[in-house]
Amino acid sequence: MAKDDEILNAFSQAYLNAVREQDEPATALEAETAEPWVLKEDGGRFGLFRPWESFEKGDVPSGLFLLQEIGLLFRAIWPALGRDGVFRLAATPTEEGYAVELADETVAHLRRFHPEAIVAANLGSYLLRSPYALGLLVWLAGPGAQREIGRILVALASGGAGERGADAGVGI
Repeated sequence: MAKDDEILNAFSQAYLNAVREQDEPATALEAETAEPWVLKEDGGRFGLFRPWESFEKGDVPSGLFLLQEIGLLFRAIWPALGRDGVFRLAATPTEEGYAVELADETVAHLRRFHPEAIVAANLGSYLLRSPYALGLLVWLAGPGAQREIGRILVALASGGAGERGADAGVGI
């Protein structure tokens, strides 16, 4: 594999050397994981690359997977990793539990302190805002799950599933 210095780059080597000496900004992880991403196959392995990167050019993938389905799953969630979460969990409980905050507003309370629930909610929130990632997950779920998802969507759209009405606990 080629070193970073050997990979073709529009910036001069002197500039790249100077940049390496600087601290990363707070937004560096978001820039590092932001779209676009592609999965490229090489000898039964699947690399997670930017579209302009490849095994052939000597680039090191951000992830290397032995199963295409696992690579596609990581491709779907990868851009969410660098984003600031929209949900936060208060560290101190109130009488109602641990506050879940969204944009400085309390939107829920959890009975127990579960930071992993906030990580999952933030990932879910990203997926809701990324039609491509959401579609990729539905595709990866397979034909049986897709049939059921179609039925669920029809029921939700027609109001018959119970999730959006007063009987939210009944239905799906």
